[in-house]
Amino acid sequence: MELAEDFEGECSVNLSDDDGEDDVLTPEEKNNLTQQFLSGALTFSEYSLQMDRNTDNDAYDDDTLRAPSKNNDEIIIKQVVEEKKERRRAPGFRKRKRNLPATLQGLMGQANIYYARQEYDLAESICMEIVRQVPSAPEPYQTLATIYESNDPEKALQYSLIAAYLNPKDCAQWERLANLSLESGNIKQAITCLSKAIQADPTNVELYEARAKLQEENGDSRAYLKGYARLINQLSADNSEKIVPYAKELTKKFIEENNYEQALKAMEQIFNKCPNFITLEEINIMTDILITLKQFRKCLDILTQYTNIKIEYIDMEFQNENDNEIRMIESCEIPNDIFVDLKAKCIVALIELSYIDVIDELLDEFLIEENPEVSGDLFLDIVEALMRQKKYIRALKYLEPLINSQNYSLAAVWLRYAECWVGCKQLKKAIISYEIVVKLSPLHLEARLQLSTLYKCFKQYQMAIDILHQDPAVEVLDSDALYRKTLLLYKVKNYDEFFQSGFLLLLRHCENIRMKLELLVLMRASVGQRIEALHKRRLERAEPLKDDNAPTYSNNQQPTVEAEFNLFLLMCKVAFELNKFSLLERICFTALTSKKFECKTRYILFLCLISCIHNNNSYYGFNLVRDMVRDTCQSNLWNLLNIVIQRADDSRHNRFIMRLLGREDAYSYLHILNANNCLVSGTYKYALNDYVSLFKVGPSSLLALLIAVTFLQIACQKFTAQKHKLVTQAYAFFKKYAEMRGDDMKQESNYNIARALHQLGLLSGAVHFYKLVLESPPSKLILDHSERLDLSREAAYNLHLIYMQSNNFELARIYLENYITI
Repeated sequence: MELAEDFEGECSVNLSDDDGEDDVLTPEEKNNLTQQFLSGALTFSEYSLQMDRNTDNDAYDDDTLRAPSKNNDEIIIKQVVEEKKERRRAPGFRKRKRNLPATLQGLMGQANIYYARQEYDLAESICMEIVRQVPSAPEPYQTLATIYESNDPEKALQYSLIAAYLNPKDCAQWERLANLSLESGNIKQAITCLSKAIQADPTNVELYEARAKLQEENGDSRAYLKGYARLINQLSADNSEKIVPYAKELTKKFIEENNYEQALKAMEQIFNKCPNFITLEEINIMTDILITLKQFRKCLDILTQYTNIKIEYIDMEFQNENDNEIRMIESCEIPNDIFVDLKAKCIVALIELSYIDVIDELLDEFLIEENPEVSGDLFLDIVEALMRQKKYIRALKYLEPLINSQNYSLAAVWLRYAECWVGCKQLKKAIISYEIVVKLSPLHLEARLQLSTLYKCFKQYQMAIDILHQDPAVEVLDSDALYRKTLLLYKVKNYDEFFQSGFLLLLRHCENIRMKLELLVLMRASVGQRIEALHKRRLERAEPLKDDNAPTYSNNQQPTVEAEFNLFLLMCKVAFELNKFSLLERICFTALTSKKFECKTRYILFLCLISCIHNNNSYYGFNLVRDMVRDTCQSNLWNLLNIVIQRADDSRHNRFIMRLLGREDAYSYLHILNANNCLVSGTYKYALNDYVSLFKVGPSSLLALLIAVTFLQIACQKFTAQKHKLVTQAYAFFKKYAEMRGDDMKQESNYNIARALHQLGLLSGAVHFYKLVLESPPSKLILDHSERLDLSREAAYNLHLIYMQSNNFELARIYLENYITI
């Protein structure tokens, strides 16, 4: 390094004014990238990508697969010019000089002399100094590669790669480095080297072949296709013998991927550059692609240009919706010696353009002259074109020879035959044809669905159900077929199988609840948390997460989420109507694990609560209703809480209510619930205290009734003092209750007062109020809802009990016969 330091001051040069390429990165950035590459922190592919930032490289996107056009070229040229202008304006911009200045050339020669003398350390020091001053010069890196070649081949390869990168036009050097990279097992680096070689020599076919082989080995099919697309774009018309096979290979690959747009662009290279090399094979491939892309007029142009097919046009023209001029076809002539595939494609194109009348004779000739045993696939192409034009009767003429043939009496042909009969409204013939399709291909789902629909039209529901049967043990279940079968089972009221089929459909996106204990972990906030908690519980119990022999489902998006949720509601409704509350509970909790139904979670939780109430499952019911009422003011939910509390087997609700009562914003009906609990448990004074406090704040008929009942219960206790005073207070609140209840509900208030007096043993007073219930005319409200609100039967029955107790059997019988006997 001492020698290098001596030369440092003498040989420092300013390269800021040198001419050369635009340099995007600053010298410091380039030096950092180079050091990272030499240290192994970057691969050469990454190093090259970073150094080529914002410059052209061989990493083409899908746009490179497009055929070149004049407009696109002009746009690209403008973009490149603008980018270069921006780079020149950028701070730190420098020009890159490829050749060493004279002063450094001498120093480079000195380094080579030291290398020849085997004074490698001095040679390396000089090279490093040159690199420091002129990082873009390849010569010092070449010498460094030679120095390390024998002792450290990997380091030598790294220096060679940098040297080649700095002198990228040397195609042979890139090929040599690609081979060295392959010897070291670095396929990706070899691909990068070959890409650089292709940039240096874009028309070298062997380079493309070598790179394509490596890309295929590396599993990069997209890069493989891009490489060949670039090749046929680069090759000129003089290389037609090379363009044709590569373009056809590229077309084949694109067709395998169903990428017909790119396949068309590849074939256009042949037709644009190699018109003299076009054979019937290329015409057949091209027309096949054009028909697939529905470019029927272009297909006809190809056929008339390269074959003897003649099409005559009417002189007049008109414009379509895209403002393109369209020529009307007058006639078409297809010679007999035309290749049969091209003849069929011409007919298909004309059918698709709705010129069926023009080719009417051609259709008949094709049907007579061609053998369906040999050209059955062409017959089917014509059939499908006719069906798309809804010419079903004509299509049937072509299908009949096929279904009667030996080679083409296949399920697909019979399916088209059945579809044509449906189009002709001949449903019975369509059913026969679909049955043959199912017989030939039992797992053909589309045919089974259509056959099921036709059976429904003739009200043959059981046959429709049978044809949709799927065996979960051996078949991949289709959700659409399962959905339709479930609805049919509901229609025929086969509810057991209806629930089985519905559950099978829900399990497509729900977890199967194996036991009642798993319901506890489903009380989480989100679906993800529920599923995670369920899996965790199963792991703790050493159980499999998924059921053994669970069915597999196809990736069908039918039915829609809305339709499936409606089916879930239908299952809940049927289970409720059949009083199958355990089943209802299982259905509802299963739906809680569905991500599809996540937006309906609140609705499903409410259904879970209803199912728990009806199934007398107060434990899980309380867990559900507790979360619902925690932050709500809806009295209906508090009523549901009250129902759950009445059926509860534990006292968790007491602690819950007491905690809520500690809030400053506790609701009035929460106090009512607490007072009700006290009333039921016999602590009447606590209940009375809450009722009276609430009545002072918000008087209501219900509170007045509850206060009266509480006073009545206290008065009826054995050791209560001042019973008369308590009864008087109770009666006062009963009167207040009657007053607040109003005239419309006079019957109800009279009945409740009579019941209270009856309980106290004041029978004369009770008889008086019972008779008021019977003799007073009911209000319009009671008449409109007599089944729910009319209390005359209850009053008559209680009167009958009083008269029976006093041995007045005749009068008791009169009330029974007048008000109760049907």
